Amino acid sequence: MRKTVLVSLGILVASLLVVEVTFISCKSNNEKIEDAQEEVVDAKQDELQAEENLNEVKNDSTSEYVQLKAETKAVIAKNETRIAEFKVKLKQETAENKKKWQVQIDKLEAKNNQLKEDLDAFADSGKEKWQNFKSRVQKNVDDINKDIDDYKKEHNY
Repeated sequence: MRKTVLVSLGILVASLLVVEVTFISCKSNNEKIEDAQEEVVDAKQDELQAEENLNEVKNDSTSEYVQLKAETKAVIAKNETRIAEFKVKLKQETAENKKKWQVQIDKLEAKNNQLKEDLDAFADSGKEKWQNFKSRVQKNVDDINKDIDDYKKEHNY
């Protein structure tokens, strides 16, 4: 089960790297936008796969950690989709806005990546540490969701 989630997330990360390489190449803006839109579709498919994995985990009645990890990976995948959508819309902005808003997108990506790292680095070592970890993960999820919602409101998405 965890291997499937990890494989799905690995595919998502690889897809996002391909998007970045595509943006750097010498394609026309329309081609770049089309490529980015394809990446959004791929990210949405990965998001759906992560949600399926989450449902499987819930049905298997596994430990709290495994359930939290699956739920959080689904949130991470959803955030990656939203960030990819922001990047598509960013391509249509003025140079001044691109520079300013790219900084915000980079911060969102960094927070999402940090959440992934925290989730993967947790070692189950006692109930108190588990409660602290669970609270920290939930706070990070809430913070990222708030930042994404704020970005969407600020940019009328």
